[in-house]
Amino acid sequence: MVLIINRIQFQTNQCIILHFQMNRIEQLLKFIHENPADEFSRYALGLEYMKMENFTAAENCFQYLVTNHPDYIGTYFQLGKLLEKSERNEEAKLVFKKGMEITSGINTKTYSELQNELTNLELGLND
Repeated sequence: MVLIINRIQFQTNQCIILHFQMNRIEQLLKFIHENPADEFSRYALGLEYMKMENFTAAENCFQYLVTNHPDYIGTYFQLGKLLEKSERNEEAKLVFKKGMEITSGINTKTYSELQNELTNLELGLND
């Protein structure tokens, strides 16, 4: 009986989480529709899709940013990690390298994070 109640509570909690994620996605899509150049909303939308494990939609968001807003530097880390999760390691390495080119001399923290991810990927140390 306790197991059944716990399972029902878990399923209810999952539905609530999914509902909030969908509401955030709807809101972000509205922001993007109102202002297609809104980099932050598109980045946040990509992150929401990542949480939902909708990697195709997330990749589309991040690729759009890399193409149309190449200076939105956080995108390179997220896109690289997404490609890595999809076992597209060579593509991930290229994304990390491109991000490093853009952040070199401008943002040392992001550059270091990208460099660390690239090194780990090259050495096979990432999960």
